Amino acid sequence: MARSLAFEYTPRTGPLHRLHPILKLAFMAVVSLGALGADVLGLSLLSLAVLLLARFGGIAAKNLLAGAKSILLTTAIIVLFSALDFNPLTFQLDSLYSGLRFLWAIGISFSSASLFFYTTKLTDLREAIESVELRLFKKTHPYYRFSLLFTLTLGFIPRVFLEWSEAEDAWLARGGKKGLAMMVHLIPSVFERLIISAKETAHALELRFGR
Repeated sequence: MARSLAFEYTPRTGPLHRLHPILKLAFMAVVSLGALGADVLGLSLLSLAVLLLARFGGIAAKNLLAGAKSILLTTAIIVLFSALDFNPLTFQLDSLYSGLRFLWAIGISFSSASLFFYTTKLTDLREAIESVELRLFKKTHPYYRFSLLFTLTLGFIPRVFLEWSEAEDAWLARGGKKGLAMMVHLIPSVFERLIISAKETAHALELRFGR
């Protein structure tokens, strides 16, 4: 059965997909930054807003956190250890509360980013930003335009998850098991593939635009 990849664009014809990409980018930024400073009520409202928009856009709620397991698990472990007091052995409730609230905020930020990537073509975003950029800086070389650099950077994020998913599938197909050994073997491989991908992209841009 096919897995949902983190930050993978999902073609649909719903109103959320047709919404202007800059508005969706602004929503993601506001939600992500707002979640980091919100109290429990604020986090609850932001969570509800993201879930309602996902429903509106035809995106399954479970897909909003696809690929977030390792991030959330690592954050949870850090939160627990930071709240642990060894003398005597107990949890500092204030630290634990703040840490869990931060973990919740990370989940909201990841979900809002997923919602953005699931419903937005990066080419549409680049064209939207470029239309504004050309009005302000008409003489900018295409190779150095902010719109291109920004969308290439955003596009690299789902690429990380895609490369990891492919490497993990290959590891498991060879009889490997999930765990620390898999991490040790896959991280260098994925890192190498990302570097190669970045070089290929840079070369393609040089051929298209020159320098």
